[in-house]
Amino acid sequence: PTKTNVVLLNGLGVDLRVLPVDRWGTLLNYFTGSQAHNVKLREMALKRGLSLNEHAFTPLDGGPEILCATEEEVYRRLDLPFIPPRLREDRGEIEAARAGKLPVLVEETDLRSDLHMHTTWSDGTLSVLEMARAARDSGLRLIAITDHSVSLGIANGLSVERLRAQAAEIRAANEALGPDFRILHGTEMEIRADGALDYPDEVLAELDFVIASLHTGLSQSREQTTQRVLNAINNPHVDMIAHPTGRLLPDRAGADLDMDAVIAAAAATGTILEVNAHPSRLDLRDVHVRQAITAGVKIAINTDAHRAEEFGNRPYGVATAQRGWATAGDVVNTWSTEQFLNAIQQEIA
Repeated sequence: PTKTNVVLLNGLGVDLRVLPVDRWGTLLNYFTGSQAHNVKLREMALKRGLSLNEHAFTPLDGGPEILCATEEEVYRRLDLPFIPPRLREDRGEIEAARAGKLPVLVEETDLRSDLHMHTTWSDGTLSVLEMARAARDSGLRLIAITDHSVSLGIANGLSVERLRAQAAEIRAANEALGPDFRILHGTEMEIRADGALDYPDEVLAELDFVIASLHTGLSQSREQTTQRVLNAINNPHVDMIAHPTGRLLPDRAGADLDMDAVIAAAAATGTILEVNAHPSRLDLRDVHVRQAITAGVKIAINTDAHRAEEFGNRPYGVATAQRGWATAGDVVNTWSTEQFLNAIQQEIA
């Protein structure tokens, strides 16, 4: 009477639960927490003489059920502040809640910039000006145009000559949009299979913002792929590593990187690591977001948009960053244009 199984048209299986509204707190809590988080909550309930499931708290002495219409009531019954759903993984969130040290998580409304997107110069569908207007309409004030570099031929990557020609279009778009919106000229530069970077340093020095990323050679050994990423991180012109493993969900696992080494190098050089918001990427993963911010690495939440509607993927990147305990202070997209430009010019500390 309270549950059934549904198969969606795309083949995804879904558990459907239906309970009265006055039981929604325990229901939502039970199905948004991981198993490990829920076990901890049940153990805390038992110490208070209660059993806990999706229906209610039930006193062990046979007393009447205690219903919770909201999740806040569930945590109050256990003498805890509300723990956001993204944190319910038994990764220290209960201990942090007890100590009053839960992070204030970054929110989508904190974001002012998007630093990774593509136009018709490579494999996007809109011009520089059209993408900029769409970004502005989505609430942003700063973007970086980062079309692919020459080695990624499948994506119409830019030669040095085309990259330099693109600069004129970006200048014109900046003039058209006025002083309240800023477009940076960047690139998503391929890290080649041999570890070399696609553009020479003198070309990179001409750009406002440089991304490096892996798209090919992802099946190489951990040592090889890690060294390729380290080569990019250690280049003084590279500002950010995009979608570090290069994974594509659900079909491509991505490179087997030594993330300890990548994060340590990013911390040492001030290189930003990206949380790519596209649902097929979500890379960095949440566990690596937390590891990175613990090490002092700044992260960026970017859509990697190839068309205007893909700016709508931003919430997926925010959710991934939240699962990694990221606050607004950990995310470069929350900075003002002036703050951001100062930081990348001085190397992020």
